[in-house]
Amino acid sequence: MRIIVVGGGISGLTAAYFALAAGHEVVCLEPGQPGGLVASHRIDGFLCEAGPQAVLAGAPDTAALVEALGLAARAIHPEPDARRRFIFVKGKLRPIPMSPLGLLTTGTLSFKARLRVLLEPLMFARQALPDDDDETFLSFGRRRLGAEAAQVLLATAAIGIYAGDAAELSVASAFPRLAVMERDHGSLFRGFLASRTGGRSRGRPLTFPEGLGELPAALARALGPNLWRAAATGVAPSSARTWRVELSPSPGAAPAGGPPTHVEGDIVLFATDAPTSARLLGPLCPEVDHLKEIVHAPIAVCALGFRDVASRPIGMKTAGYGFLVARGEKARLLGCQFESSTFAGRAPAGAFLARTLLGGVGPGFDPAIVERPEDLIASRAVDDLRALAGLSREPDFVKVWRYPHGIPQYRPGHMKVVKTINEGLRKRRGLHLIGHALRGVGLNECIRAAQEVVNAAIAAASHGDSRKSAALPAFRDSFPAGLSTEPNEG
Repeated sequence: MRIIVVGGGISGLTAAYFALAAGHEVVCLEPGQPGGLVASHRIDGFLCEAGPQAVLAGAPDTAALVEALGLAARAIHPEPDARRRFIFVKGKLRPIPMSPLGLLTTGTLSFKARLRVLLEPLMFARQALPDDDDETFLSFGRRRLGAEAAQVLLATAAIGIYAGDAAELSVASAFPRLAVMERDHGSLFRGFLASRTGGRSRGRPLTFPEGLGELPAALARALGPNLWRAAATGVAPSSARTWRVELSPSPGAAPAGGPPTHVEGDIVLFATDAPTSARLLGPLCPEVDHLKEIVHAPIAVCALGFRDVASRPIGMKTAGYGFLVARGEKARLLGCQFESSTFAGRAPAGAFLARTLLGGVGPGFDPAIVERPEDLIASRAVDDLRALAGLSREPDFVKVWRYPHGIPQYRPGHMKVVKTINEGLRKRRGLHLIGHALRGVGLNECIRAAQEVVNAAIAAASHGDSRKSAALPAFRDSFPAGLSTEPNEG
């Protein structure tokens, strides 16, 4: 098969890699830096993550990919102190319980709330169908754990993952593992116990010495000349079984003889963001316009570096992973990660690096902050750290990244949207869509989905098709070499 992957974020790179490894002709189109939201930057001695900080190492697909790319020996895990995580609630930083026993003994919840949590295994399970996503995460938490635990712990956990409101997130779509636990075991406690005894741990966070950006950089190197610095500007049928993708090369990427204007393939797999996918696919598949219904939480990432902390203390207790901020507090900060306390090599000797997140969507959030000037975003982060964690001096290093179209919110009815889109695409043989707007905001979910969709796309295109792959010119004959990308290794 000849497969065109539109988009070089982690989903697109992974899909292209799997298709190439399966022996198919592949080209991946990406006009910018490969990796999309996964980007690591070493600036003035500080290693900053502009997007995801780490990936959980327990997923088999991710572990196999890391091994195949030769990155397993470079993997690093959090420092021991990173097991300590906190939540700012009721006016102070409090430890987050990290086990069922910790949940029962924590001072973060009132005595009455802990007693209610203790009754969780006795609560009747909701008999929901697998495709029922009408219940919200907050409602689910209240049923299973009680109102206080749901609001303090689960709603705050939703901030750390989705930067959104637990009362607006579908538990089945946004937290499917919990929904399955209730369905299969009748209790979250019994489900957690079964996952531990069954060896299905999600694993520890994993990253690399030069940041998580090493993963897309390795994928880009593996793709080599199959990764092109070009954008898709349109797609249309070329024949009864093939598609034509119009191209626009990135500035400076076109060869002297002029850029190609299009490429043809058997399969076109879209791994772009929701607006781009809707724009490109909408004319061919009106069902894809439902992507516009998916709300996204704007996010601002602000890295703050402090040098010489021994001689110039910063006033914060930094032993731990960091903290989240419950809604209802005066601060608008979503949370703060203690980067250099979590992973080695994130800051110069004697320095400390923090990563703060602002924005979000819903009551108590501040989505408009993403549109503000960078100095105002940094000032808000510093002011909130003073109020919440006791920060006592200005940072020596500041870097801000803004994502107006940040994290998708899987609200009730999300499964119906995904089903409608998939049914529409099945009528357009050879067109497929992946990406975190549909399912799974985490890297593990993106990697697993990429492999599943590639396998399904190839199987669907191969069914009853005896054409030879030589019916159309090979990709390498279609693309002048000047369009190949030189991936950034760091």
